[in-house]
Formats: sequence, C-alpha cells, structure tokens
Amino acid sequence: MLKPDKICNIYFFKPFNGFSIDSRSIAKGEAFIALRGQHKDGHAFIEPAVERGASLVIAERYIPTKTRVPYFIVDDAYAAFKRIVRYVRLKKNPLVYAVSGSVGKTTTKEMLGFLLSRHGKVLKNYKTENNLLGVGKTILSLKEEDMLLLELGTNAPGEISVLTEISQPDIGILTFIKPVHLEGLKTLRGIFEEKTALLRTNPNIRAILNRDDAYLRTITFCKRMYWFGMRSKENFIWARRLKEDLHTSTFLIQDRFVLTLATPFEGFIYNVLAALAAASLADERGLEELVHAMNEFRAFPSQRMETQEVNGVVFLNDAYNANPYSFQEALRFVRKYQSRKIAIVGDMLELGDKSVYYHTQLARAIARSNFDHVLTYGTHILATKNALEAIGYGGVHHCDSHQAIADFLKKNAKKGDVVFLKGSRRMELEKVVALVG
Repeated sequence: MLKPDKICNIYFFKPFNGFSIDSRSIAKGEAFIALRGQHKDGHAFIEPAVERGASLVIAERYIPTKTRVPYFIVDDAYAAFKRIVRYVRLKKNPLVYAVSGSVGKTTTKEMLGFLLSRHGKVLKNYKTENNLLGVGKTILSLKEEDMLLLELGTNAPGEISVLTEISQPDIGILTFIKPVHLEGLKTLRGIFEEKTALLRTNPNIRAILNRDDAYLRTITFCKRMYWFGMRSKENFIWARRLKEDLHTSTFLIQDRFVLTLATPFEGFIYNVLAALAAASLADERGLEELVHAMNEFRAFPSQRMETQEVNGVVFLNDAYNANPYSFQEALRFVRKYQSRKIAIVGDMLELGDKSVYYHTQLARAIARSNFDHVLTYGTHILATKNALEAIGYGGVHHCDSHQAIADFLKKNAKKGDVVFLKGSRRMELEKVVALVG
C-alpha cells in the first residue's frame, strides 16, 4: 500500500456516490475501479475517468492525472472489485433472481423481467452481459430497485461459484444441461457440476428446475425445489401443447390457462414455464394473471428463430448461437415448412474434443429436414459437409465468406423459399441477410 502523501493531499478526499468500471459511462462523484482485462487495461483509462468526474480511483498502481484525486492502491483489483460488488448487493439487499443453464438463459431472463416489472422495480443484465464484469457492473448500478435479475454465464470451471458468491441469489433458475462450452467444461457431468454451483451458496435458495432435463431432475440437495416441465402434472408449473402454426404456438398451463406465444417456435415454452414459476413466488395475485400477461410478451431476443422477409424470401434467423441441442430443436421446427428450403449452417464452437463427433452427428438431422441446398461456412462444419456427402445428400456447398453465401442466394433463392441460418456467435451469419437485402 502506498502512503497517502505519495498520492494526494488527504484533504482532497470527498465521499463518493457509487462505483464504475467504465470510464465512458462513469458519473460524477463515482469511484473508478481500474481492472486489467484481456485486451485493455483499465489503468490506461484513469485519466478519462477523472476528467469525467471520478472522485476516487481504486487501482493496482498510481497513475498521475491532471486533476488530483484520492487513490486506493490494492494488490489485486479484481479481488477488490468482487468484494465491493458483494458489499453493494448486500447493502442494497434486493430480492435476487439468478438464471443459468446451457441454453435459454437470456430468453428466460427477459420473460421473467417482463413479468416482474409489472409489480416492482427490476434491474437486470444488459443483453448477455453475464460474466464477472457484466454481472458486477449490473450490481454496481443498483439504485432503489426491489428486484435484481441476473443471467449467469460460464465457459470454465469455477465461474458460477464466483458469480453466486458476489450476487447471493435468493431464487435460482436452471434451464437445461446440454453439451455447450465443452472446451472448458469437458463433459456433461462437468457442465452439471458447474451450473449447479448456482444452488450451493445459499442453503435456503429457492430452486426453479426443469424436470424434463435428465441431469437436472437428479438434483436432491436443495431444500426448496419448484419443478417445471411438459411431461408431468406433478410439476409446480406444467404445460401441454394445444396447437402451433407458422406464426404462433398455443399451450394450456396447468390444464386451465391458455397461453398463445407470438412465435411459432414452441421450444420457448420452457423459458415461459421457468419464468412463470419464478414470478409466481413473488406475485400474490396468482398464476392466471401471469399467464395472461405472457400472452402479451413480444420482446423475444433477436436472432432466436427471428423471421424476416427479404425480396419475398423468408429468413429464419437463429444465428445468435449454436450447440448440438439447439441445432436439433431448430431443425425440428424448420421441418414444418413445406416450401423449398435452404440451410446456411456454421461452426458450433467450444465443443473441444467432441467437435468432430457432434458436427458429424448433425448431418443426419440436416438430411431429415429436406433442404434443397445446404451451405456450410467455417472450419468445424466441414465434418458436417463430409458426412452429408458420405450419405449421398445432394446440394451441399461450402462457402468461404458471407458474400459468397449472399451471392449464392441471389442466384438460387426464389420467392417463397425459406432460408434457415444457424451457427455460433462468432460466425456472424446475420451478415448474410444484410448482404442479400
């Protein structure tokens, strides 16, 4: 620790009114925490933070600034950051919901936020800012909200434990355990152990769990469990499918309340059930009103089976991310379309040693979907292309750029065709739609 007189005159100290890790959005009077990131070092942004009104700097070393401010020098800025975040969460003490799982985290978070916001002030992560920085930044921005809704993400062992330690959830929601982030988590059992860390910090946590998931239904260590699903009326919240078309999907909740979602993709029902179960724990007015409210939900996250028409061609954009489970579910839905279909499929990333296996397995699901053309893009997806050709599937083309895909569509896609896009986030397949338009 440096002595105060080596940094600033002690009389310059002023009380601060919050914390920030972003020099671009820091408010006057807040303390700036300088964190070293993978690509940028927060110490390089101390001067801009001070210029914007930072009244205190928490850093690992002293950086001279034109305007003198107090410094608090620490050995590890990240350790200090985590302690500060946890302090703010406990000091503000909102009701904390935490959502995790292999798929469906963001959609569940948005649906639950929609329901909770009808009955109180809610703060939630921005989009998918679900790592330590995103969760920490969200907690530091707490004002007078009654409820804090956090999406917790991970791709390596131990991350969920850290996030739950700083956020201290009262209610934990787990959607699915599926083969995602295998590069870091190695096995499905490893994914299960990592995700269920959400439920181990608070012994009195109320756990919202998907009974239809083979791994999650083995959980027995929680004192208070609330199950949801489609396969059993023993669940706390259950649903059965009534009908679906190419515009909506309709379900019956608890065999009593009709729910019509403004999307044809019926897979969203699991997100709905999780949100309804969690919201019902805080809403005394009952499930019927919550279901009625969900009929009005329209804020489905972008690029999750998003439909867009360009020059008479219907694009089914499910290109936000991809893994073996979500690919299978998406293809099951696409098979409902009877028109000509073109698939644009990109790499499923972070599958580690199982990458070739899962990309090869994908070929049969694609073949069953009766695409007239299959366009592959990426490196890992070549295993899918080779497997399709090995079983004699025609119309497979490999493209080396978004522009090449767009050029193919301009020549071959006809009015009324359906173009399905699916790949991991880094493949950026949504660029194809803009290039075609």
